[in-house]
Amino acid sequence: MTKTIFLAAGTSSRMNPISDKNFLEFCGKPLILHLLENAHKGGLKNFIIVGSDNNVEQIKTLCSQHDFLHNAVITIQPNLEEGMAGGITEGLKSVEDKESVTILGGNDYVNPEIYSQILAQSDGENGGILAKKVTEYFPGGYLSLNTDGNITGIVEKPGEGNEPSDVVNIVVHHFTQAGDLKTALKSAQSSADDIYEVALDTLFKSGTYAAVEYDDYWQAIKYPWNVLDMMDLILSNTPSSTAKNAIVAPSANIRGEHVIIDEDAKIYENATIIGPCYIGKGAIVGNNALVRNSVIGQESVAGYNTEIARSYLSKNVTTHVAYIGDSIIDKDVNFGAYSCTANLRLDKRTVRVDVKGSAIDSKKGKLGAIVGAGAQIGIHAALMPGCKVDPGEFIPPHSMQK
Repeated sequence: MTKTIFLAAGTSSRMNPISDKNFLEFCGKPLILHLLENAHKGGLKNFIIVGSDNNVEQIKTLCSQHDFLHNAVITIQPNLEEGMAGGITEGLKSVEDKESVTILGGNDYVNPEIYSQILAQSDGENGGILAKKVTEYFPGGYLSLNTDGNITGIVEKPGEGNEPSDVVNIVVHHFTQAGDLKTALKSAQSSADDIYEVALDTLFKSGTYAAVEYDDYWQAIKYPWNVLDMMDLILSNTPSSTAKNAIVAPSANIRGEHVIIDEDAKIYENATIIGPCYIGKGAIVGNNALVRNSVIGQESVAGYNTEIARSYLSKNVTTHVAYIGDSIIDKDVNFGAYSCTANLRLDKRTVRVDVKGSAIDSKKGKLGAIVGAGAQIGIHAALMPGCKVDPGEFIPPHSMQK
């Protein structure tokens, strides 16, 4: 029997001030459901979902609502500081040594067809690892390969310029004998947060693991601005639709592809929506508002004369005569009248963002604000490119936040 461990426990501090990325909603579904549905569509089954104390009840509710997840095993990673290794070790408790197991990283969005391919290419080998060539540095694991296309080693986050190859490991990993992985994890030692990668390196040097080449779409959420990348990818894979009970004014202008207008949404007179876009359940796009290439979450309001461009708005976000560009806005945020998010540096350099005390280059020419849940933005307030607003923070009227 083949089992599938889905890792959903991590609460990455790199995502601050955005809440649990597993339950960020795209097109009306939390990210975790998009990924599990894709895995199921690709032939994976017998799910073991490893969550945390913070999200396990949400995971249980989600599984109860979807038939293919009714029999999923739901468990809790006891110590989140153990990282991926701790989550996998917890999940492996529900897998017999001789059973095969597939590990899914919890936020990698790929073409569902690749899942059956990795199972097929792992047949007759010790396992297979999804591998993709990259053209710019990615903060993940880099693979070393031999001439046969098998993996000889892995280095986690080597730093730009120190990569052993241009091939990164996507966390779709298959092991034909779960016992091999259990043994490697028990013996792995490291002072860094790479116990799992140390275990993998041991396995790669003692067994035969295929690098399953993948050149289709892929997106992971490592930093807050990756939410916008994930938004774009999911929107591009979702066909246009308008719910029967949505209200769209005759004078509203809706154009472009991949425009999804959900139940009870209201699009008022002279509003313009340019796809790809998602307008959530009960959301409002007010008179003369312009929404383009964005997600407007459930019960959110793009108010009168507001422009929202290339931005992700979660649930219950309200705006009025505001501009939000290239921004990530968590739930329950209010933008006062004439507030705005600046999204372009005057020197035209890419926007840098403070992540755990370091200025990280987002490599985006346009990036607005990253706003935590419950924040309140006063009238005429300006949020500078890459600005972070903490959950519940009050931004005074007429202020400028860097």
